[in-house]
Amino acid sequence: MIAFLRGELVALAGDEVWIDVGGVGFRVAVSRQTQRRLPPAGEPVRLLTRLVVREDQWSLYGFATADEQAAFDALLTVSGVGPRVALAVLSVLSPEELRRAVVLQDPALLTRVPGVGPKLARRLLTELRDRLGEPLAEGAAAGAVAPAGGAASTPGGLPGGVATSPREDALAALESLGYSRAEAEGALAAAAGEVEPDAPAAAWVRAALRALGGARAAGGAGR
Repeated sequence: MIAFLRGELVALAGDEVWIDVGGVGFRVAVSRQTQRRLPPAGEPVRLLTRLVVREDQWSLYGFATADEQAAFDALLTVSGVGPRVALAVLSVLSPEELRRAVVLQDPALLTRVPGVGPKLARRLLTELRDRLGEPLAEGAAAGAVAPAGGAASTPGGLPGGVATSPREDALAALESLGYSRAEAEGALAAAAGEVEPDAPAAAWVRAALRALGGARAAGGAGR
């Protein structure tokens, strides 16, 4: 019903953001991953959204990237997992970390999430096995939604958005893995010598991760 919101970021209150869209204020629950990508209050913001309807409440959940939104949707398919638990998982684990936990069948990663015990962790690993896809280094990188300004995209583009290049998608993917923008841009610059400009985002991510690994190894050897 509400695919995305674009407006002015009014405030961040706990795990919610308030967005003014044409004079109408929306309260949107977001993960800590998305919070870290938000612009300052008073700046324009655009978020993908999911409207969750319950008998006594309608709630909006917002996402900075299409990858995070897809992970949220997958989490909601797990029995016993509601939107708040799904958001808690995505506050602790990025979509990439969640994919890796599922591929490795590692419950220890999931039990880091408040409210997720061993039993629920095992259920998540079992039920998400065929629903999240491969980690980004081995699969396709996800498109991102820009946190500020009018330009935003998903792999197919959002209404009013603009398509991003594979390199830009790879930049968003690396940031979702926890690398700073400076680290990600430096790694992509280093990868440019071995990756064709029109190569898919996954190829850019793989090459950038190799560059990051090499840089860290060199740094360790120099100490």
